[in-house]
Amino acid sequence: MAEQTLTEDDLTRYAAALAEGRKPLVYLIEAVPSLGLAAGASARVVEVDGATVTVKPTGVDDQLPYEARELRSTKQPKPVKRAPKKAAAPASGSAVPSGTRPGTPAPKAARSVTITLHVGSDNTASLKVTRNAQKPAGASEIALPAVHKALAGLGDKEARAAVDEVLSTARDAAADKVAALQAELAAAKKSLATLDRAKRGTAPPSRAR
Repeated sequence: MAEQTLTEDDLTRYAAALAEGRKPLVYLIEAVPSLGLAAGASARVVEVDGATVTVKPTGVDDQLPYEARELRSTKQPKPVKRAPKKAAAPASGSAVPSGTRPGTPAPKAARSVTITLHVGSDNTASLKVTRNAQKPAGASEIALPAVHKALAGLGDKEARAAVDEVLSTARDAAADKVAALQAELAAAKKSLATLDRAKRGTAPPSRAR
């Protein structure tokens, strides 16, 4: 089902509300894992400029620009009635998804991504996304919230999705490492407690004076 995004009427209504000093509430369609924002997270509108809506998500200090198609006015999409589907005819043999081969493993998530921005003297700009690329020599460190803000302004969904994929993979790896360390610590504490009990049980009795 297609997402129900903001309409021109919504934008007009929000602009009028801002003029009256009110900040309407909208909801993000896509999650932003690096900022801890889930799909459907709420945000306050702070500016409407054409089809670009600048919002301040709940719990985040930064103001982020979004296209109207990336937001909706309700947390959950309004239900859309669908015509009942006809029963599919049974297929002969086992079905194999198009474009895949039996036994082919799912592609692994990217562990890094390089986003190259090129601006030419002919007043054109282009962007390229390269997954699992090496860190460019001489690259400068920048804050992750600034990356999301910049990508939101560029409006390139592929670049944003690639960054979210890398950050989600890194977070999962860190969570697995924490779980393993916690399990190792618990085992070490249990072993220490067993040794302490054994030591107390073999200690020679104190002599009475």
